Amino acid sequence: DSGIWEKHLNLSVALMVEKALQSRGAQVVMTRREDVDLTTADRPSALTKKRQDMQNRIALAREHQVDMVLSIHMNEYRARSESGPQVFYREGCDSGRLLAGCLQESLIASLQPRRERAAMAGDYFILQLDVPSALVECGFISNAAEEKLLLTEEYQTELGEAIAQGVA
Repeated sequence: DSGIWEKHLNLSVALMVEKALQSRGAQVVMTRREDVDLTTADRPSALTKKRQDMQNRIALAREHQVDMVLSIHMNEYRARSESGPQVFYREGCDSGRLLAGCLQESLIASLQPRRERAAMAGDYFILQLDVPSALVECGFISNAAEEKLLLTEEYQTELGEAIAQGVA
């Protein structure tokens, strides 16, 4: 409804997560701090661009030998009544399942969403690393009330703290 792009909300929340994790003593490697992608080709096709961006994010994680990967997103669905945060992990990855479960529990406890979702297995490219990895859908931008919350710095800070607490 607001017209804001998901990528802008993702970055805002990711920066809040970074701040909350650093306050707990974590070292954080961010893939971006501004509205840029990680492609190198001048004019790749949309599919090639997305794939290259994801491959470069994975390469960055490997280069820094990270202990875990968090990928921050906003959800969207045709049914505008859908709401609540949801965390995904790679099928068959026990450490990812444990991380996702802790994140999901923390998001529910901290945010008390109307709909309490469970962490679920998913087939996402960014979750293919051999470290605990989770994709966090912070809420539904297709739900007007939830989008309104997601747009506020206060709620983004709450999300950052909840995600950091789940990691802890």
